[in-house]
Amino acid sequence: MLGGSDKVKINPYVKLIVLIVCLIILYVSKTAVIASLIGVGIGVLVSPILDYLQKWLKIRRSLCLFFLLILALIVAAVMGVSLGWVIFEQGSLLSKEMPRFSAQLRTQLENTFDRFPWILEQIKSFDFLGNFQGIIQYLFGGIQLGFVAIGGAFFALIVGLYLAVNGEFYFRGVVRMFPPQHRDHAEDLLKKCASVVRAWFRAQLITMAIIGLMTAVGFLIVGVKFWALFGLLTALFGIIPYVGTILMAMIVSLITLASDAGQVPWVILVFVIIQQIEGNVILPWVMKGQAEIPEAILLVVMLFFGLWFGLPGIFIAPPSLAVMICLYRNLYLPTIEADRR
Repeated sequence: MLGGSDKVKINPYVKLIVLIVCLIILYVSKTAVIASLIGVGIGVLVSPILDYLQKWLKIRRSLCLFFLLILALIVAAVMGVSLGWVIFEQGSLLSKEMPRFSAQLRTQLENTFDRFPWILEQIKSFDFLGNFQGIIQYLFGGIQLGFVAIGGAFFALIVGLYLAVNGEFYFRGVVRMFPPQHRDHAEDLLKKCASVVRAWFRAQLITMAIIGLMTAVGFLIVGVKFWALFGLLTALFGIIPYVGTILMAMIVSLITLASDAGQVPWVILVFVIIQQIEGNVILPWVMKGQAEIPEAILLVVMLFFGLWFGLPGIFIAPPSLAVMICLYRNLYLPTIEADRR
């Protein structure tokens, strides 16, 4: 019999094996993991909205959710009617024009570097269209088509809505998983993690919307052909701080160079202005009073999540890192400080 103060020691090799097995399971079941994480994120984000509606309307949470879904459908329909068809039309046109743009881009670069034989040789051997399509397929490799995509999205939505409607029930269930003496601390820590995710999502949504809108308007003013599509893509890539905007600037500049080389300086000017506004106005404003995520660490985490889960992993990496930082600051650091004493 072990005394009450005795602790069971686990061999470090056993811990390592368990960790490796968990990582293998995580990778093999990555589609389910992604859907589950997105579902939890939806529940965390929607739950406070239902709390407010329930307090304001004095009705059941399920009815509040019904009204919220109706409102979301109306907003989506309005946005789809106003801009959706423009973006779809521009996307279809760009897809059809890509072979021609690829040939024109090759010609433009060959004429520019005709005095540098070694660069010219590399340009001639480079498959612009094939590599571009390969990048797109790699980025969207985590988004499977057909019933898998529909099933995963539906599963995430259902999980999120159940968590939002019965959030208190599931929250208390998770808290009860901890020993009684640690439940208060676990409850406080879980609330902090949820608050961090909500704060990140709110700030990121505002940032992406402003950057995407400014990009689209700027391109429309200077006469860029695919202004709405490029604005949407810039907003989506805006989830990657600074690097996302730079990456989109390179892609848009190359496409513009192939289609209308005279507009390239205007494209660069628009992105330079947006980059300055993003770094000096938007980010300090939306991140004021919030815990910032270190850019270097974020890029590394996004790289690993992207390699594991494809494009969905890139989008869930920032909130996941925000939760990790919250746990590090509120769980690990106090433990280390207590051990030093």
